[in-house]
Amino acid sequence: MQTLVTIVAALGSLCLVQGNIVHYIFYKSFPSTLKECAQYNEIPDCTLQRYIAESYPCDEPVKRLIHCTLSGLGAWDDKDGLREHVIRNSFKPTPEDTCYLNRTRECIKNALAPLADDDFHGRAYEIFQCYYRQYGNLIDDDQSVPKEALELAQLTQLSLIIQNLPRCVLLQYSKGDILDEPHFPELLLLWLIRGGFYDAKQGGIQLANLSSQFGHPELDTPQTEQCIRAAERTVCDEKEAVKAFTIFKLCLKDITPILRLVKDAAKALVGEEKSCGCCKECSYPAVSPVYNRVN
Repeated sequence: MQTLVTIVAALGSLCLVQGNIVHYIFYKSFPSTLKECAQYNEIPDCTLQRYIAESYPCDEPVKRLIHCTLSGLGAWDDKDGLREHVIRNSFKPTPEDTCYLNRTRECIKNALAPLADDDFHGRAYEIFQCYYRQYGNLIDDDQSVPKEALELAQLTQLSLIIQNLPRCVLLQYSKGDILDEPHFPELLLLWLIRGGFYDAKQGGIQLANLSSQFGHPELDTPQTEQCIRAAERTVCDEKEAVKAFTIFKLCLKDITPILRLVKDAAKALVGEEKSCGCCKECSYPAVSPVYNRVN
């Protein structure tokens, strides 16, 4: 039941992007996810409003509610615990506060010390309280919800399938020979757009979404931002696939696991096959259409 609640909460609402085209992207806010979890746990709205007014009191229903909410936002996982790079998106420190991060980490260290490792509700609740009290103001903005490992694998496999790559290209990818293969830029663009990591109408690479997904500290540095802007200037008149590939190769390949995801997805698709005889594209025989003919 616990897993089911987490999965349902994680599905959230699909985000419509690029002219109302639905991609594999989820945006959710803390308040909206809190309300979802209140429904799952049969908590009336008047009770929920009381919890909020009382700053989320320390009792079991509230602990279950907070655990569900953080799980639904992708900020908590019972196996790995806190995802700091995700939970921070729901809080905003004041500009003059320069000690919020160390203060919050110290709070978490002290709060978790007496709790059992398998007290997931209690641990998630105490972590939330530390962020709520020490990190910043809770905000209502929608945030990108990171995909779980299975979702990333499915996203990558489906991207390979949609791209309809020759069998021997998949075999090449399954061996890790990916970056300089000619089909890869278009596959990369498809994967980035579908995953919510690239939007040509919103400035190209969506660095904040990549950071929420993968959590590598270098994704948040000015140096990475500068690298992306410099790479964009070298290919400003090229197609989006060339732009995305250039940025990835120069700035992102070493701080995101995208190549590994492609390798693993290709390996899952080809199985134990070791080699292929040729690498020719499939050609289909010309057949007169019966339906949907153009006059």
